[in-house]
Amino acid sequence: MTEKQLYERISKMEAANILVCLSNVMASLILLFYYLLFFAKGFTPHIRKLLSIIIVFLIIHVFIFITEADLLVVIAVLGILPVVDIFCCSNRIYNLFMIIPAFLFYVLTAIFPMFLIPLITRNRPDELYGVSSLTLPGLIFDFLFTVLLIGTYVLCRRRKIDLCLKFLEVAGFLVFFIFALFMLLSIGVYNNALDFKMSVVFDSLATFFMLAIFLAYWSYLIIARDRANVKRDAVHAQNYIAMQIESLESEETNRQEIKILKHDLRNHLQVIQEMCNTKQYAQMESYISELSGNPMLSKSFCITGNPAADTVISIKKAHADNAGIRLICDGDFAWLSNLSPIDVCAVFSNLLDNALEGSIDAVNPYIAIKGNDHAHFYSLIFSNNVPENIKIKNNSVKTSKKDRKHHGIGLSSIHSVIRKYNGSYTLKCRDMVFSVHAVFPKK
Repeated sequence: MTEKQLYERISKMEAANILVCLSNVMASLILLFYYLLFFAKGFTPHIRKLLSIIIVFLIIHVFIFITEADLLVVIAVLGILPVVDIFCCSNRIYNLFMIIPAFLFYVLTAIFPMFLIPLITRNRPDELYGVSSLTLPGLIFDFLFTVLLIGTYVLCRRRKIDLCLKFLEVAGFLVFFIFALFMLLSIGVYNNALDFKMSVVFDSLATFFMLAIFLAYWSYLIIARDRANVKRDAVHAQNYIAMQIESLESEETNRQEIKILKHDLRNHLQVIQEMCNTKQYAQMESYISELSGNPMLSKSFCITGNPAADTVISIKKAHADNAGIRLICDGDFAWLSNLSPIDVCAVFSNLLDNALEGSIDAVNPYIAIKGNDHAHFYSLIFSNNVPENIKIKNNSVKTSKKDRKHHGIGLSSIHSVIRKYNGSYTLKCRDMVFSVHAVFPKK
C-alpha cells in the first residue's frame, strides 16, 4: 500500500468517524424532543437549564470522538433523557419508564426505514446508498427528523398545544411497535422464500399495511385529543357564562338591597338625631353598632383588576361568608390579562371550589389567593387550612377518599389550562395548610 493510498484510507476513516459522531448527536436530540413532546410529564420549560444540559452532552460527544471511547456512546445518546427528567420534570419515576417508548419511537421512525428499503429492493446497503454503511443516509434522516421535531416543539409552545401521550396511548404504541417488528422480520424471512416479483408485492403490501395501521392509530389519537379539547373548552365556556349570569343576578339583588337601605337610612338618621338631641348617648351608640352590622354596609370583595377573576371571587366569597370562611386576596394580578377569561374562570373557580370544600371542617378556616409578577414567570398561589395533613405523592393527592374528593375535583381541568400556557403547578401540604403553586412562564 502506497503512502497516498494510506492517507486516503485514513481520511475516509476520519470522515466516517465524523459522520458517526454527528449521527449520534442527532440521535440524542431526536430522542430528547420525542421524549419532551410525547412522553415526559410535568416538564417545566426552563430553557436555560435545558440548553445547559444539551451543551454538556455535546461536549461528551466531542470527548468520545477525540478519545474513541465507544463504550460511552450509549450513555451519551440515552443519558440525556434521565438527566432532563431529574432536573426539568416533576413526575420523575413515571418519566423514567417513558424513556423506553421514546427510544422505540426513534427506532420505528428513524432506523426501521433504513433497513426496510434494502429488504424490499434486495440490495445491500452499500449498493443502495453508495457508501460502506448506513452512516451517511442515517445522518440525513436524523438531521431531517431533528429539524422537524425542534420546529414542532417550538410551534407547540407558541400555539399552546399539548402532545403528551396518555398511558393507554403509550401502551397502544408499544403494541404497534411489536407488530411492526414482526412485519419487518416476516419481510426478511419471506424474501428468501419468494421470487423477486412476488417478494416485491408482498413487501409493498406489508409496508402499506404497517403505514395504514400507524396512520389510523395516529389519526385516532389526534381526533380523540381534539374532541377532548373541544369538550373541555365547552365546559369552561359554560362555567364562565354561568358565573357571569350568577354575578349579574347577584348585582341585581345587591342593587335592590341598596335601594331599600337608602330608604331605611333616612329613618335611621332621624332616630339618631333625636337620640342626640335628647342626650341618649348610650342608646345611640348601641343603635349605631347594631346598624353597622348590616351586611350591606360591611360587604367588600377582593379585587384583582381582572373581570373574570373578580366575578369568580365575588361569587365564591359569598359562599365562603355563609360558611364562615375568610377569603384573602393579595398581590399582583395584572398579568392575568395574558390568559383568556374562560381559562381564568376555570382556574379560579376549580381552585376555589376545592379550597372551600377542603377548609370547611378546619379550625378558623381561611382561603388565601396570592399573585406575583417575577422576572421570568408569573405565579399564582391558592392556599387553605385543612383539618389534617394531606399526603401528596408525585404531585397528586394520596389520602382518604373524603379528602381526595375535596382536593381532586377539577385538578385535571386546571392541569389542561396550565399546560396550555406551558406552565406547571405543584401541590404542597405543610402544617395543615394545603396549597397549589401555579407557574406561568413569560413569553
